[in-house]
Amino acid sequence: VHGLVGGHMGPGVKTIVPAWGELKVSMRLVPNQHPAKIFKLLKKHIRNRNPDIEVLNEGELEPFQGISEGPYADALQEAVTQGFGRRPVFVREGGSIGAVALLQRAWKVPILFMGLSLPEHGYHAPNEFFDWGQAAGGIRAFVHYFQ
Repeated sequence: VHGLVGGHMGPGVKTIVPAWGELKVSMRLVPNQHPAKIFKLLKKHIRNRNPDIEVLNEGELEPFQGISEGPYADALQEAVTQGFGRRPVFVREGGSIGAVALLQRAWKVPILFMGLSLPEHGYHAPNEFFDWGQAAGGIRAFVHYFQ
């Protein structure tokens, strides 16, 4: 759930029943799930419980799963080790970079991500930031990877 609006939105408490409400949601898909099918299932699930709710699809992205084994992944781990002085681990994490699945299908090459931000950087939060130490380590890692 990314957003919820409806009813009294100002300061203080109001004991009202809102005339309308809106909920903004997204779903992270995994390989072999198809966005149109998942949306259809969600819409059916909601309509079965409340047929008056309007469910809109404002966009969909195909799922993508990167690689974590093999020569490219090994090279990435070595590059990050050289850049930061510590061996990284691969984690599965959700994201919304729509072109990635399309590019991998078109180019037929492995695509890897080198995530450089840390949890305390508040990724996509109003106070998001990125420190220069991470940037410097990332530059060293990229240089090592492309040597």
